[in-house]
Amino acid sequence: MPFGYHTQHSPFGAFASFTIGLPQSRGGMGQSLSGPADQDVFAGYRRLESDGLAGGNWNLLPFYKEPEVPAAAAYTSEFAEDEADMDTPRMLDAEEVQRELGWASDRWSHAEFSLTLYSPFGRTESPESMSEDAARLAFAPVIQAEVSFDNREGKAAVELVFGLGHAAYQFRPLEDEVTDLVGFALGREMGFAARPSDVERRLQALSIFYPKACTDHRGLHLLGPEAAVVFRVEAGEQKRFPVSLGFYQSGVVSAGLTASYFYTKLFDGLESVLQHGLAQHAHYREQAEARDAQLKSATWLNADQQWLIAQATHSYWGSTELLWDESRNEALWVVNEGEYRMINTFDLTIDHLFFELEWQPWAVKNTLELFVQRYSFEDNLNVSEGVDPTGGISFVHDMGVMDQFTLPGRSSYECMHITGCFSQMTMEQLINWICCAGTYALATKDKAWLEAQRATFIACAQSLLRRDHPVPVKRTGLLKFDSDRCGPDGAEITTYDSLDVSLGQARNNLYISVKAYAAWSLLEKVFAEAQLDESDWAAEAQAATDRAASAVVSKFESDSGMFPAVFEDGNRSRILPAIEGLVFPSYLGFVEELRARHGELFDKLGLHMQNALKSGICLDARTGAWKLSSTSKNSWFSKIAIAQHVLRTVFPELEVDVEAGAPADAVHARMQKTAIIGQYAMVDQVNVTDVLSLGSRYYPRIVTSFLWMREGNI
Repeated sequence: MPFGYHTQHSPFGAFASFTIGLPQSRGGMGQSLSGPADQDVFAGYRRLESDGLAGGNWNLLPFYKEPEVPAAAAYTSEFAEDEADMDTPRMLDAEEVQRELGWASDRWSHAEFSLTLYSPFGRTESPESMSEDAARLAFAPVIQAEVSFDNREGKAAVELVFGLGHAAYQFRPLEDEVTDLVGFALGREMGFAARPSDVERRLQALSIFYPKACTDHRGLHLLGPEAAVVFRVEAGEQKRFPVSLGFYQSGVVSAGLTASYFYTKLFDGLESVLQHGLAQHAHYREQAEARDAQLKSATWLNADQQWLIAQATHSYWGSTELLWDESRNEALWVVNEGEYRMINTFDLTIDHLFFELEWQPWAVKNTLELFVQRYSFEDNLNVSEGVDPTGGISFVHDMGVMDQFTLPGRSSYECMHITGCFSQMTMEQLINWICCAGTYALATKDKAWLEAQRATFIACAQSLLRRDHPVPVKRTGLLKFDSDRCGPDGAEITTYDSLDVSLGQARNNLYISVKAYAAWSLLEKVFAEAQLDESDWAAEAQAATDRAASAVVSKFESDSGMFPAVFEDGNRSRILPAIEGLVFPSYLGFVEELRARHGELFDKLGLHMQNALKSGICLDARTGAWKLSSTSKNSWFSKIAIAQHVLRTVFPELEVDVEAGAPADAVHARMQKTAIIGQYAMVDQVNVTDVLSLGSRYYPRIVTSFLWMREGNI
């Protein structure tokens, strides 16, 4: 099968998707969903006889399900029997259809027919600073479709169709509201439209392909759950017809914080969104084509890597939400956590960082500030009696779920008295703020923001020191104390909450230790900046960086040539995220400076990766996929992408197993294209041995693969 996966096509910040692509499956338009919508998508063509009559059945792309019983059966059995004589369209076999997924487009073709979707993106500035015209272009909740046919060699006209069916609620003709659009809407929240001059006719019926369908005075049947627009291409012509697909949700959409969609400040309803989309169709198509060309020009990437970047980017945009905070009178940026729909999950924020710094750096600052203002807290540590338990500042795992913002200093995820999934992530989220904020400040050179966050950076450094040990002389360079938010019987975990102890436990964890090392190296740079000139804290951070490096080196196993995943209880698991923390100094360009200071750490991390990337350890012996942990089948492609990037940029000299290179990219891409995984667009958590979807479906985090675009100069 040439393609077997759904893809999300989404506007910037609308938390909405037009999902399509998995053969013989429904998708369509959905708002704030945890997976694909349940609509039939009708797109195809039929040839006419020379006298203009239909010459054959419709040929439709395989993005619908054939009904088990006629739709009219809900109303009358007599009509249902008659409907058995309907002119059933032909669903094209997947093998007959060619598909090409671009960075901002998706195209299916059969014979001379094609359907193309455009979901363009470009670099944006802060919404508050943009002109209205620029903001309308950037933030319109609309994507573009285009149906086309090359009939230059044809002897008769052809008809093209685009439509939807099986909607959750009833279609309404757009002509009831406006005269310059032809199409249909689902309530006032979503719909599709074409230009009146392009449309030969429109259809709405119980079954739009039933030639004897009941119709009203306009040729429609408003009870009909299927609706479409039909275009015509004469013999000797080649034409493409734009169709805009728009979304609109008015009013307050959140609780906890009172916020509405930012686009409601720019458009007064669905019809104005669709009018804008059609008027700007050429602009959006050109922008999408520019992104496609940019990805194709990255010739250092193989075809599987380019596909993974494209598919991941489409899923990222599907989780984005740009709101307007009514109480603070400012923009509010949200990335929802895929199927889980948690708000600005910090473990994801840090991984989206690199993509967002390229395309909307203001969004990084927006999120970091909200973490400080509303979602920071101070805790105590679970330490022995007689030791000052003061911990310090940290940040919650997330800001809420499904547009419901949690109370200040609290998340929707974290619970007490447990040691596994849903426990506290206090240690990691502290490191995440340091790494995100330090990378943002150093990459953008936002001097004013750096000065404004002076106190927060100092508080974070103090907190990070105390989590090593509250008593300075007892600090070893490893984080070893859990937050009292766990309760006396709980333990902190890491973002790898669904893996085993090798990546689940935060205390004395290799992944956390190297990430803390990176955080200290960032604090060194931040405190040395002229805007802060915190020389004492720069020296403290330098000492902590050195201490962390020495602590990790001391845990290396000379017999195995690898590090244990956890520095406790004789643990012998091996993990690839051992090098994940190095992505930050690598991104900022000072990793070689660190290597010069801590050469032994880098040498041993490199040897660890070389030995771990062997079949049966962190290469799955059955499939050849990368495994984050030698003792878990659950592997996350978002984190694999980071490990691959760091391996190629920081350790290019390593000679790793050949199967860990390009063949693994093919394995990873092929897994995402299987129907069992591909039905959910991009899936992060996959059982790489049995090729099963484990969770994190419809997920934005795999946009970490964008880092690969930076490797062209290696």
